[in-house]
Amino acid sequence: MHTYPDSIEDKLGFTLVRRRLGQLVKGPLGEERLEGMRPARSREWLDSELQRVHEAQEALRYDRGIPLQHVHDVRGTLRKARPEDAYVSAEALHAVRQILVTGQRLSRYFADRRQDYPSLQRSTRRIDPLTDLEAHLGAIIDDDGSIRDDASDALLRIRRQIRERQSALRTTLNRELRKAIGKGYATEDQPTLRAGRMVIPIRAEAKRKVDGFIHDTSATGQTVYIEPAACLQLNNEVSELKADERNEIERILRAATSRVRQHIASIETNLQVLGQFDLLQAKARMANEIEAHVPNLNDEGHVKLEEARNAALVLHRLHGDSPESDEPVVPLSLELGRDFTTLVITGPNAGGKTVAMKTVGLCSLMTTYGLPIPAAPHSTVPLWSKIIVDIGDEQSIEDDLSTFSSHVANLRHMMRQATPNTLVLIDEAGTGTDPEAGGALAQALLERLTKTGVRTMATTHHGALKAYAYEADDVENGSMVFDQETLAPTYQYQQGVPGSSYAFEIAERMGLDTGLLDRARSLAGEQMSALEDLVKTFETRTQKLEKQVRAAEEAKRRAQSERERMQQKRTSIEKEREEYRQQALEEAERIVNEANARVERTIREIKEAEAERQATKEARERLEAYKKEVHERNEEEQEASADESNDTAPSRRQSGTDEVPASSDGAPPQEPIQEGDQVVVDDGSTKVEVLELEDNEALVGSGPMHMRVPLHRLTRVGGARSASEQTSSYSSAPMTALEASHRIDLRGERVEEALLEVQHFVDDAVAAGLNQVEILHGKGTGALREAIHDQLRERSDVTHFDIAPIEEGGSGVTHVTLAQ
Repeated sequence: MHTYPDSIEDKLGFTLVRRRLGQLVKGPLGEERLEGMRPARSREWLDSELQRVHEAQEALRYDRGIPLQHVHDVRGTLRKARPEDAYVSAEALHAVRQILVTGQRLSRYFADRRQDYPSLQRSTRRIDPLTDLEAHLGAIIDDDGSIRDDASDALLRIRRQIRERQSALRTTLNRELRKAIGKGYATEDQPTLRAGRMVIPIRAEAKRKVDGFIHDTSATGQTVYIEPAACLQLNNEVSELKADERNEIERILRAATSRVRQHIASIETNLQVLGQFDLLQAKARMANEIEAHVPNLNDEGHVKLEEARNAALVLHRLHGDSPESDEPVVPLSLELGRDFTTLVITGPNAGGKTVAMKTVGLCSLMTTYGLPIPAAPHSTVPLWSKIIVDIGDEQSIEDDLSTFSSHVANLRHMMRQATPNTLVLIDEAGTGTDPEAGGALAQALLERLTKTGVRTMATTHHGALKAYAYEADDVENGSMVFDQETLAPTYQYQQGVPGSSYAFEIAERMGLDTGLLDRARSLAGEQMSALEDLVKTFETRTQKLEKQVRAAEEAKRRAQSERERMQQKRTSIEKEREEYRQQALEEAERIVNEANARVERTIREIKEAEAERQATKEARERLEAYKKEVHERNEEEQEASADESNDTAPSRRQSGTDEVPASSDGAPPQEPIQEGDQVVVDDGSTKVEVLELEDNEALVGSGPMHMRVPLHRLTRVGGARSASEQTSSYSSAPMTALEASHRIDLRGERVEEALLEVQHFVDDAVAAGLNQVEILHGKGTGALREAIHDQLRERSDVTHFDIAPIEEGGSGVTHVTLAQ
């Protein structure tokens, strides 16, 4: 893709995006990739890059992130290592080893997650782990970059001898120093090092009284540093061993450098991959930071932004020093290139016209750089072949260009280079010269671009362009909404309606002389005034309609909420009815069992009475009496169940309200409600206890749930309960949907602990009557996910579970559907 002019990144705000990416890369490799980042030239690369960034976003959001601890630039080390028999320092080799370790971790990380991040896993295939080289460097170099004692047997022996000789040397030096201190010769109480030799400090006037060799004198001349004669041999031995140590270290480094030399090409490839991933993780971090998503790409030149925000403004709010940094960025929903190819945006100054246009340009530019955009996921953007902008003043003293001349130069470039797959952005079209001539020139340009099929956005104040956009085919008006009551911008875009400049109204609000304004209106002419009045009428009607739409949507939302509440209430009643039915079945089973026992007992009595007529008659009479008792009890329970059904369901279906129906039998009014009474709310069947009375309200509760209810909604159904009843009621009270959680986060937990939490979590959700819950377990190696899935398969109250869609967490999240 080609862009014009060279300053397009500054004009659209992409420099802020690039600056933030520079703050997020981890090292010079990523910085170099960022500096060389250019717009995409092929759809294939762009699709791949956007997919890689999206997967990196998922890894940062739901996983442990991308393991890029060390991304050093060791290319200088590799250049020094190329000549035969050359060697590099231990610190340089340590940096090479860290690069190899990072490459291995990166490759292993995505190999374990190839199902979740397939594009990133493919990108790591270029990494050569070089495990043998990494192991060798780790065996000779410590984590602090120094040569290990056991890097070779010879080095281990030499360093052991050095420590022994140094210990003997310190003992001898301390003995000689104590002698000098005892005689008053010494100025300090510890030995020191001069020219690689261990010495003791002696007063200058006593230097001839100490047997030894002078190696140095202090800056003041008051102290000399003498190597005692008794230490000469030991110092010589230490120096010789140090030389042996240096020689052995050099031999070790030469051998290690030779190994590195054999794999320079592979190491350089690894560096390229690490640089790529450094920039990828920076793109993903910034995308998550500004809540950006990968848009859909199309080849039709169709732009459709939903809830888009200007990335430069968002970054300025997040990281800028502006006092307005806490104000949210107003989202933009705009479409171009499907029903029309040219969009003319009008409205007052500082109303957001230019920001809206720059948002389209910046989102397009970010997409071509392989960056997600801060817009809804279903937004769509094409891969433009060119983006050409005329924004701001390109006046140049060196080129002797006036403001108008610079605009004309940009317009000339548009006419020569623009194609149907070009995005053209023109800010303040027709400015910089005579208004009539400028407006005519701008209209002629828009006509030509529209005829060519170029996707064009232009902002303007020219009334003639508003009329042109209204009348011409493939051209559409747009404007930024202006609050007519406060004369303040709302920064909201509306399509199909031109905008007024509100010049006279704003001037009047600012206190400009009324007579002056009247004269200005007369000079403006009736035609302009009529057009402005028409535009303001359109805006007034549009704002009125928008308010009505918002009111209708709010009413719809309230109705939906009420419907859901009634549905929950119905579900609760049906659940209670099912519990009553189950209790009835259990009671019936008990009665049958008792009846069978009585029959058997009666038969036994008849047998024991040896079929005596009187005893048999009495047994049969007792059996018949019990049969009649069971029959009457069953009829009473059925009548009670029918009465309860008639009292609840019809009132809900027919009235649609929560009012308690009036008694039809003339029953006396209920007794006054007192604290401790058992009551029901409205026409509900669940008993709650009155905990507190205040004015015309009561605090009622059941278990851990409390609420305040007007007294007229309560019906007394019993007096205060005993302590045992209260305890029983509390322990058996079902958890409500408000108390239960719909989501649990188990990332970072061990499998055993997580499974126990899942068991309690699902139990609570089932008790609360929830339909669906969500378990966030992360992606990782998949062990925790599989363990949770195995547990869910064993539960009869789980009807279905599945991995969440990729936009909701993918394999890092499981959606669970519960039995109702």
